Amino acid sequence: MAVLDEALELERRAKTYYTEAKGRVSDPSAKEILGLLAAEEGKHEKALEAMRGNAEQPLGPSDVLVKARGLVEGAMKNGQAKISTDASMRDVLQKAMEIEQATRRFYLEQSTAVTTPGVRELFVRLAAQEETHYFLVSSLAEYFERPKEWVESAEFGMRPEAY
Repeated sequence: MAVLDEALELERRAKTYYTEAKGRVSDPSAKEILGLLAAEEGKHEKALEAMRGNAEQPLGPSDVLVKARGLVEGAMKNGQAKISTDASMRDVLQKAMEIEQATRRFYLEQSTAVTTPGVRELFVRLAAQEETHYFLVSSLAEYFERPKEWVESAEFGMRPEAY
């Protein structure tokens, strides 16, 4: 199925991008978050490969937000003003937002076009996870630009009652 091949290519490109981006930043937390995103795209790739082989690979829920939040909170507890001081981080995050938006859009469009129920369901789940990735990356971009304001975010903000 050509649509699965196209989806696989999108996931491989995203995984490659995150893997290569890890080499362009020096901050350990930023590297870990980019690694988490690369691993997520790898999970998507495996699920698509299985579907292409007429097998189903369960795509479990994503825990990338929880893991990323822990990394950011750890950096802040250690007294860092922001997760990264790398000037290249802005460009990395901007490109990541574009990738996540394009991939999510692809899955949403294809989920209404494909006729195979299993593929349709997988695409819907993948679109939701890509939306989560976009939320994470856009939140990190906001954090990179305005770290003091970012802590007020309901999803990522550090408030005493969260501990």
